[in-house]
Amino acid sequence: MKIIFFSAALSLFTSFLYAQSLSDFKTTNFISLTVPVNFLGQFKYLDTANTVQERSVFSVPHDASILGSFPNVVSSVTVYQVENDGGLTILGNNLSARSSTYEVIYDFVQTQTLQLLDSNDSSRSVYFALIGVSVRMVARIKARSAGINLTSLSSLGIAASRKKITGTLEVRTNGIGSQKINALIPVTSDLSSTSIENALQSVATIKSHIYDGDTKITPQFLAFSASASGNIAKFDYKQLCNSMYSYSFSDSKKN
Repeated sequence: MKIIFFSAALSLFTSFLYAQSLSDFKTTNFISLTVPVNFLGQFKYLDTANTVQERSVFSVPHDASILGSFPNVVSSVTVYQVENDGGLTILGNNLSARSSTYEVIYDFVQTQTLQLLDSNDSSRSVYFALIGVSVRMVARIKARSAGINLTSLSSLGIAASRKKITGTLEVRTNGIGSQKINALIPVTSDLSSTSIENALQSVATIKSHIYDGDTKITPQFLAFSASASGNIAKFDYKQLCNSMYSYSFSDSKKN
């Protein structure tokens, strides 16, 4: 009976996929922006009556009470390869190449997701944007060996101890501020097992103070993901950021 039910469900789901077109389901992992930008548009605000409203970011308190509007907690890693001219390229895998430089972002974010249309693309490519706050670690890595797993902090610690990589590690907050939290940010240090352990401890402590009464919350545009006709290999970073300044649900619904 279970087999018959599963087969019927699979057949129904397959029919749904073909009806929607497989291209509609194209997606990517969320990609953290190297420099998050202030979000100045509309978002879904959860008020004190637990009612969700479409509100301007300027019309709500910028304290811990806004955090209920960011129900999605995401832990992600984004790997950029640093080119010779200083430009950044999104790495398609998580393994290092010999004599290459990388910037790796380990993000711990509390967000909500907004649909974003790329007006510079004639096909009206759709993106999803993560809006909220984050605590992140950023590693700048010079790889001396190939095959190192750049997304694994434990692998980086081992590689650093064996002199296979060199680099720096720093902790950042995006959209979160208080005197207590600011004092918890460690200074940038050389990449090592010890600095990784210290950074993780700092991140955990900072996260424990996000809901403090004196913490100020300023929503940020933190990351994005391409979907539908979006092309993750080619996107206009400036246009993506600029479009968030005046984001409104009415404009999104028109498209």
